[in-house]
Amino acid sequence: MSLYVPNESEMEMMRAILAVQAWVLGLYKNVVSPDGSMTMLQLEEMPTGGGRTYAQKALTQDFAAALAADKWFLSLNASGKAEAAYHNTYLEFEFGAADVADVNTVQGVFAFTWVLPFDAGLVAGPIKVGDTVTGAGGGSGVVTGVAVTSGTWAAGTAAGYLFIKTKTGTFVNNEALSVGATPMATSNTGTLFAGDAHKKLVLLEELPDAKLIDTAGQKIRVNLKWTLSTQ
Repeated sequence: MSLYVPNESEMEMMRAILAVQAWVLGLYKNVVSPDGSMTMLQLEEMPTGGGRTYAQKALTQDFAAALAADKWFLSLNASGKAEAAYHNTYLEFEFGAADVADVNTVQGVFAFTWVLPFDAGLVAGPIKVGDTVTGAGGGSGVVTGVAVTSGTWAAGTAAGYLFIKTKTGTFVNNEALSVGATPMATSNTGTLFAGDAHKKLVLLEELPDAKLIDTAGQKIRVNLKWTLSTQ
């Protein structure tokens, strides 16, 4: 049995995904064969910091009725498929002398969203969209989505994961997660990403031609547009 999803419903699915997940865009340097099993752990991002100009780009979760700066625009393309485009022109990554010194080649573009697994969700909860959740070790982020996969808040057994944005600091496995001064759950990040919040890969695309970074001021431009396929 197959599930039939009309094209207009695909657009609503897109909106729901983007409303919950705040995307962070970046560039990767290793050669990979993209498929449905890829994760962020298999990608090597272009180096940041240390005087480098390259940096990730945090995208908004805002929508517009037409292409607009720093907003998502949803439409049906010429094939009748749901399509999401971000920004009213290309997004640009620029490189400086420190990036050139790395002698790296950009292979493609990726996007991820921050995911913070939790368990022992307490009756003091629930954690809600819009809350700022803080780990006992100092990591923090604004909650954009909450998924409870087992247990209940009322019983103090809620477990699942939080989607977060504007992450700062580092979360630690099995630490208390608080909203304000009130502990509401325990982090369940395990050992992936050294116990920090997880990076969930949501977009991966190879460049038509890999780009060696060999000139200060060099730029790579990305037109961010993706199509949802339900087949």
